[in-house]
Amino acid sequence: MESKVKSILRWGVFVFAVAITTGWLVLCFAYLSRLGWDGLMSLEPGALAATLAAAAGPPVALWLILVVTAQRQELADLRRAVLDFGMAIRRGQDHAETHGRALLEVSAASRRQAAQDGFTVALDDLASHAAVVAERLGVLDADGLALAWGRYGSGDRWALLRPFLDRASTENDFSDRLAEALKGDAMSQLAAGAFMRRLDLMRAAGGIPGEQRLIHEILEDGPVAQVGRLFAGEASVTGASDPGGDQAASIEDRLGPQPTLFQPESKSA
Repeated sequence: MESKVKSILRWGVFVFAVAITTGWLVLCFAYLSRLGWDGLMSLEPGALAATLAAAAGPPVALWLILVVTAQRQELADLRRAVLDFGMAIRRGQDHAETHGRALLEVSAASRRQAAQDGFTVALDDLASHAAVVAERLGVLDADGLALAWGRYGSGDRWALLRPFLDRASTENDFSDRLAEALKGDAMSQLAAGAFMRRLDLMRAAGGIPGEQRLIHEILEDGPVAQVGRLFAGEASVTGASDPGGDQAASIEDRLGPQPTLFQPESKSA
């Protein structure tokens, strides 16, 4: 709308200037016609020059003013266009920078999510190995194991590890009895070995992102590390033990059922 108004004004000024110039030229022609050719030639050189200058001066001055004004306006428009172009470039750069930051944030979030998913899968694997040991060695009975899995599914990642820690905190010889029980059961021994290998892989460089220091501390001194230390005595043993009287005996005879924090109250009563 603004450009249309400016265009109309420019055409109006041009038409007005043409009209004034035409009127002035007609007036000058009428004056020179009355003066005649003989009268014009009879003028002195100075007077003739003054007459011609007076006739041509006003139109020249008018169009010179219009040209200078038009050029100033064009320069102002050019300056405004350059500024607008610079603003557009800056907006484009800002948009590109914002887009780049968004991509970096999305990439970082994707890496964090991938690390979190991998850590969750690793915890699931550790929990499954711990559940095998707990079930076969009698640390948890069937009901206690089902309850522990239920609590694990509800978000308690250490539900299947705490029974080992509970027994170790209340029984002084629990670690020795656990080591002896592992010797007598090949499946438990293999599960404990897999637990330790998985834990070592998680602790290894690159297993957990460096910025997640809390996870490193959990792996070094949390329930996973404590249960790993309980398994460490027999975790490096490979192969199955020679089945004998200990393996033929019942699980309860090897380790014995004990109440834990995760057994139903009716069981622990």
